[in-house]
This record gives sequence, C-alpha cells and structure tokens, in this order.
Amino acid sequence: MKTFIFTILIISSALTKVFCQQVIFRQPSSYVLGFIGNDTISFSSVNYKSFRIYFNDSSYAANHLDKIEQELDIAYSKILSVLGISFYDKGIYLLAVDSKEEMKKLMGYKAKGGAAQGHDLVFFVYNQNIRPQFKHEIFHLISFEIWGKTKYRLLDEGGATYTDNFCFYDNPMYSINAYYLSKKKLFPIDSLVSNFDNQQKIDDVIAYIQSAGIFKYLYEKYGVGKMKLLWTGGFENFNTIYGFPIEQLETDWLNFIKTVPIPKDFDMNKLKEGCG
Repeated sequence: MKTFIFTILIISSALTKVFCQQVIFRQPSSYVLGFIGNDTISFSSVNYKSFRIYFNDSSYAANHLDKIEQELDIAYSKILSVLGISFYDKGIYLLAVDSKEEMKKLMGYKAKGGAAQGHDLVFFVYNQNIRPQFKHEIFHLISFEIWGKTKYRLLDEGGATYTDNFCFYDNPMYSINAYYLSKKKLFPIDSLVSNFDNQQKIDDVIAYIQSAGIFKYLYEKYGVGKMKLLWTGGFENFNTIYGFPIEQLETDWLNFIKTVPIPKDFDMNKLKEGCG
C-alpha cells in the first residue's frame, strides 16, 4: 500500500533535543476516493500538520482556514490527552462542506459531521452557525486506531462528546445532566449500555450528553487504564474491572449528579440542534 510520509520536528524544552516523528498518510481507500477523487466535485486541499483539508474554493471553510488550523491544534492536543498518548502517526483527511444540505448531497444524509473509522476520514459542516466538532469526530478515528473498536456506543459517543466538552454551559457534561435528572428525563444506564440506538431515537441529545456524563465520571474518578479495559472488555466485565456492579455505578452517579448545580439561565431551546 502506498503511503505519504511527512516529518514533524518536535523540540523538547526539557531535554533540548530535536527528534523526528513521521506522520503517514495512508493511501485513501476506495470509499475516501469516492469523495475526494470524484471528478464531478471540485475540491482544493491544503496540508496542515497531521491533516489534509479538502474544501470548495468558494466555501466558508476556504475563507477560514486559519481558524480551522487553530481548532485542529486544540482538538489534536485534547484527544491525545484523553487517550493517554503523546503522538499519533497517521494522517487524517478532512472534508468540509458549507451546509447540512450539501452534506446530504455528498454523503446521502443530513449531518453536522461524521467519521469513517478505518478510513482516516472526517467530514464536517462549517459555517457561521455550525462549528466544526473536530474533537468529537477525530476522537472517533484515533480511539478506533489506538484503543480498538468498542461495541458499546455509550462509550464511543460518550467518549467523543466528553472530549468535545462543549454544550453552551459551564461543566456541560454534568450540569446538563443535572437538569435532565431534575426533570426525570435521564435514561436507565443499562438501556444505554444495551440499546443506545433506541434511546438515541427517543432523544439523541439526552443519549449523547448522558453517555458523556457517565464516561466523564468513570474516566476522571477511576482513570484511563480502567476505561481502556472497559472499552475493549465491555460492560459484561464491569464488575471485574471496577470492583463493583453496574447497578452501584448508576446509584453513585445519580447521587453525584444531584450535587451538581443546574445553570441558572438554562434554556432547553439551545439544545434543539445539539451542541452547536
């Protein structure tokens, strides 16, 4: 398989040594080439560090590449921190469009963004009203490569939403859950474990935010090592990994969420379209 190799120089302030780390852009799969190599769609591209960004010359993204680069730096650093790694050696293809309508023409469905795990591809809408959720979508790609595939969407989507950590309010993954708890809208945890997709159909914002709150609680209280074991070993091994049953997790988590202040200016209408 062909690869494209870029060398990044990293200076260690502590050791004052310069060493090289290589970012490898794997040859685009046929799936990726169906978009970036489609002659009927005109895309320009630029390389930025570990990313190759594709966009239409007249798009919002084309006029805000500096902002995209800034956001990518922030996202990359946060994702590596959450995953517990210092460097990721695979290049990532990013495909930008102006609207969810353009996304539907390109991908076949309306969405703000998405990630094709195993294909090194993230696609996203970027305009004055929709922010590129790089931390969320790129987390899906890199976690798949570093931690492996998890069969639990509670962890996959919860981890990505936790990593993004934005939803209009301070401490959003806890404070918004505190609001949902006060309105008795939270799902039973076992329903998110066993059938996330069904709960998402009922209310996708609650499913994502609650999963992120659970991920945050487990990750920050018990550490990345146990989370990695849960990611690959699954909730069937929860008791072995954490030393207590999942029923206790639900009790402990809900008791904790009860202590979290609800934002005084909380407005449900802000969340109608998700987290921006």
